[in-house]
Amino acid sequence: MPNLKLPLFLTRLSIAYFMLPWILMRFTNPDAVSGIAKSHYFIPSLPSMLITVTGVLYAALWLAFLVGFKKKISYGLIFLLHAIGTLLTLPKLIINVGNFQILFLAAIPAAMAMLLLWKLRDHDTMLTLGK
Repeated sequence: MPNLKLPLFLTRLSIAYFMLPWILMRFTNPDAVSGIAKSHYFIPSLPSMLITVTGVLYAALWLAFLVGFKKKISYGLIFLLHAIGTLLTLPKLIINVGNFQILFLAAIPAAMAMLLLWKLRDHDTMLTLGK
């Protein structure tokens, strides 16, 4: 098997960077988070306190993911949360349908990179706190 350490490390870093604005938004612009939840995920208005609490939890998960801590859990939860969010926007992902939005397509390869990283987590050892 080829040496996968650097590509897996770079994949982990790129996924973390991809997710960072969504986490920061929970602290810097909770109204935008509430609006996105309502318009794209069919979740009614969220109180600012709930957005902040989920931001803290999400940031802790993100940090665990970034440093490769408890990879089976952190990588799996990162993939699962992103996959659920992506599935909830399915009408926006179907080409030539009225709600199609091209930028939403980036969620698909991101989800597959997350799944691949989860599957290869035992080989992702560069700068991790895990095994």
